[in-house]
Amino acid sequence: MAFLRVLIVGLLCCSMLRSWAIEEGTTLQGATMAWNEEFAYLTGMQAFIYGYPIITFAELRAQPLPGGQSMVNRYFHTRHLADPGQKYGGSPNRETAYSLAFADVSREPVVLTVPPNPRQRYYSLQLCDMYSDTIGYIGLRATHNIPGDYLLAGPGWKGKAPKGMQKVIRSWTPWVAVFGRTYTDGTEDDLPRMSAFQDGYRITPLRGYRRNTSLAKSHAASQVTSKADPLSAFKTMNAAMKENPPPPGHAALMQQFALVGLGPAAKQDIEQLDPAIQRGLRRAIVDGRALLARVAKAGGSIVGATQVRNGWFYGPSNWGRMAASGDFLGRAGTQVFSGIVEHQIEESVKLRTFVDAESKPLSGDHRYVVHFRKEEIPVAHAFWSVTLYDENFNLVPNEAGRYGFGDKVPGLKYGTDGSLTIYIQPDRPEGEKAANWLPSPRDKDFNLFLRAYFPGPGLLDQSYAAPSVHRVVE
Repeated sequence: MAFLRVLIVGLLCCSMLRSWAIEEGTTLQGATMAWNEEFAYLTGMQAFIYGYPIITFAELRAQPLPGGQSMVNRYFHTRHLADPGQKYGGSPNRETAYSLAFADVSREPVVLTVPPNPRQRYYSLQLCDMYSDTIGYIGLRATHNIPGDYLLAGPGWKGKAPKGMQKVIRSWTPWVAVFGRTYTDGTEDDLPRMSAFQDGYRITPLRGYRRNTSLAKSHAASQVTSKADPLSAFKTMNAAMKENPPPPGHAALMQQFALVGLGPAAKQDIEQLDPAIQRGLRRAIVDGRALLARVAKAGGSIVGATQVRNGWFYGPSNWGRMAASGDFLGRAGTQVFSGIVEHQIEESVKLRTFVDAESKPLSGDHRYVVHFRKEEIPVAHAFWSVTLYDENFNLVPNEAGRYGFGDKVPGLKYGTDGSLTIYIQPDRPEGEKAANWLPSPRDKDFNLFLRAYFPGPGLLDQSYAAPSVHRVVE
């Protein structure tokens, strides 16, 4: 817990040093700031970084679905691959359709059922605590494609699992987010088969499983206040943390947050706080989001330091388990802000680049070439891909309907030596190059995201180097 002690002492010292060096009433950052506003701002920044994942998950759980359906103990499935019309950020991939559910294990376990998979279709159910770290997997890799029933139990459950459970997975939070990914090639022939496979995913509360009956779906009280409220994020965080308390080892940090009305230990509602403290918290939300955007773009993870090779930076090696190393900044910035949730590297290794070979931002104002020699093509036992995203981590609309390339993309032309050359530009290239065209957004910056599912050794140990993105001199 040394990280927490250093964090708290640092906040205290920062306020103390300023109070010694600056007389009361001195202008700070262009405005007269009371000491309690400054302290609320500093503490609020840390609280926002710590709490951003649970804020995001609470907002996601509260999302309205067609027909008033709930994602509590039931799946919401997308039946097609992601497209540019979906402006949610999060860098959606183009190889799997998504499923999402929130399992309520606060009172009893639930049974997660997965169907037989004789075609060896890639799928995974990633089980995440409400702070975005992974507590377990069910899928082609993690559970060796074994169909059947898996018990998901919450904190404090001491019952006995029914016979026939393939595995018991435990969560330390009373709610669990289940992120499903099911491979499809996106064709009219495969989409119905993929959808039928998704329909084989089921969530059954233990009582219903034992009785062989279905139970009424649970519901979750919304913890999200109006986005028009500038303190909405912290109000959501407070409510969500009371439902899903942080681990006991973070108690000292929670006591620090409570001094400015934040976290599960807070003694006052935010609305009852001194106006100066509220001002500091509002500033912390605005600046906290801006900071996380910068961290996401830089791939920042102080603890899980990443390799940068040829302008591509690896996702942090501690993705999916970031709280264990106290990496709350990486968890919020690289795991949630840019991706909502991230796989552990055993499931998928990811690299991203925002720059060309000269370290200049990738821009739709220019044309680029990426040349993979045969030995540079990523080794992935499931599949690999490179997808293009805009500045907000959304797919980019284009006339070709192509958003990336990889070993599952039909029609790509490889060289006689096994190499692969990709042409990234806003306008369609002439001749045979058009087969390997990846459209970029005209006059806008973009980034490239490489994914490798069931990655080979070179990706796992970060010794693999993807080729640089070279700007075409015109």
